[in-house]
Amino acid sequence: MIINRKRKPLYGLNHSEYEHPFDKQALNTLEATPGLSAIGKLITKYAIEKLYTIQFTGSSIKVNSQNYPDIFEYLQYACHILDLVKLPELYIQWGYNINACTIGSEHPIIILNSGLLDLCDEDEILFIVGHECGHIKSNHMLYHMMAKLSSYIIHAIPGGNIISAPLQFALYYWSRMSEFTADRAGLLCCQNMKAVAKTFIKMSGLPINQYNNINPQTFIEQSREFQQMDYEKLNKIIKFISILPADHPWTVMRTSQLIDWVDPGAIKKIMNSH
Repeated sequence: MIINRKRKPLYGLNHSEYEHPFDKQALNTLEATPGLSAIGKLITKYAIEKLYTIQFTGSSIKVNSQNYPDIFEYLQYACHILDLVKLPELYIQWGYNINACTIGSEHPIIILNSGLLDLCDEDEILFIVGHECGHIKSNHMLYHMMAKLSSYIIHAIPGGNIISAPLQFALYYWSRMSEFTADRAGLLCCQNMKAVAKTFIKMSGLPINQYNNINPQTFIEQSREFQQMDYEKLNKIIKFISILPADHPWTVMRTSQLIDWVDPGAIKKIMNSH
């Protein structure tokens, strides 16, 4: 398989160009917490990052230019488009849903579910791989690992909920905001908004037997309707409370945030400047 290299590489791209303002605001709050960054680097480097690295290298399939080069090409091309100089390692794990994740702040590893590769087309895979590369390029991984650590503390240590719940709340809020930034990176990578909408439709639960009937425009319209609900204050409160325990925003919410960025021409400005 050879990827269609029709997309424009964005040489010199800086993450500040596509960073979502909510991401930046929440990150500034975290970084202002005294000692949090230093403690986080110490713990993630010598504990959480090693734990996840050992788990995935011991249980998943490593992908490189010699081992499944067709899949590795997605990573190479995504890094080329987004001007991410150092390629992260890439693994595949079993899971028949459309999902991927990145672990590690010192030495990031991207993990793709096998279902993602079966159920998505080229543009959709590049969106998701570009999303994960966006997390790395935007320096999200330290606090992402800390969010995972806070979850461990809550479940593993007596009284952990009292100790780490406030921090977890702040980390999860930022984590959701960081997804908006990574989605922008994914769109810059695949350069196809309809493909992004199709990806979110599939992630939202569309049955496989309906994949030939996908209409991205109707999902985009649904996301606009969802956003218009914010005109009622009660709806905004319900949204906020409902998503509070989650580390990822809802797919419709993610689509609406991307539309808000695309419609005024922000992505065209970036594409034209590189």
